[in-house]
Amino acid sequence: MEPIRRLLLILPVLLVVLLSGCQNAFGYINSRWISEIDLTYNSIESQAETAPFESRIFKDGEFIKTMASAMNTSKRIAGELDYDADFSMKLVYGDGYTEDFILGLGQEEGSSGLLLSAERNGTGYKVSAKNADKLRKLIFSGGSPAAAKSEAEEASVVTQGPVTVSRNDLYPVTGNKEFLNLQLLKGSYSEDWSIASPLAGRSWSGQFRLAITDEQGAALGTFALSRHFTEELSFGDLFQIQFADYNGDGNPDFTVGQYGSSNGSLFKLFTVKPDHSIQELQIKGAASGLFISSPDRYSVKLDVIEGGFRADHYDNALGRQVETSYRWDGAAFQEVAGESTDKRGM
Repeated sequence: MEPIRRLLLILPVLLVVLLSGCQNAFGYINSRWISEIDLTYNSIESQAETAPFESRIFKDGEFIKTMASAMNTSKRIAGELDYDADFSMKLVYGDGYTEDFILGLGQEEGSSGLLLSAERNGTGYKVSAKNADKLRKLIFSGGSPAAAKSEAEEASVVTQGPVTVSRNDLYPVTGNKEFLNLQLLKGSYSEDWSIASPLAGRSWSGQFRLAITDEQGAALGTFALSRHFTEELSFGDLFQIQFADYNGDGNPDFTVGQYGSSNGSLFKLFTVKPDHSIQELQIKGAASGLFISSPDRYSVKLDVIEGGFRADHYDNALGRQVETSYRWDGAAFQEVAGESTDKRGM
């Protein structure tokens, strides 16, 4: 019984020693209890140009866990403090309870950070350089990949009715006060500015149609454009459709293209009929589209020749531009034998 009695006497003493030896006054911060961390940038004149944001809410587990670890291992700084701090910080717990803090990090790698309770802002705690560097990386680099993914998944754009990617006045080509519109009926809009390629930027993807409308927007005729392409259609910018009469029947013809490679796009030919119907004009030997090298990615105006058109493309095998002629045979355009021209040196 004596050893047990001694243990009961020692335990309270050990508990007092442990509690009095805590390195911070926050208690243990359990990251699993925190639902979000809100940071608001404090205006410091010398750092105004490098401010990462005015305010931001962090919800991803990596950031919350890193911040909790930094707080739990922080050490008290003796004496009163005179300081500038980067951020006001609010911990929001799952039950709605909040705690306010002041956080100083700066942007110098390898330097320690400063942490204070908003209620006791005269007493500071040192955040180790290792933890401070982790926090700088997450904050000043825009947050962790998990956070970026979470925000992207939460973002959504809701529209009412079709989205018009190309609106074209038909009066100059038909004399009628009507419009030809390329519209996204079902699909998605996205942006990607992180890669340097022809596909970077905006993108409307999905199921598209062509619609001829009057001045009030009433549909006079529609055409299921997506059914004439084997792949899902995608357009990376607003653009104008370019018209010409390629088969000589007096009706306006036009091209619609899709990205083919860095050297050009695959274009299909269509025509507008007087009854407001739209038809595809076939090109023999080019079921998936005619490959054309042009800075116009989605609609290009071809060179008109008697009974047809000329188009050019860059031939990788030959290492040069090649121009080819096509003529209408009453049912389709077909390549004119012997009229392909090497444009090297032109």
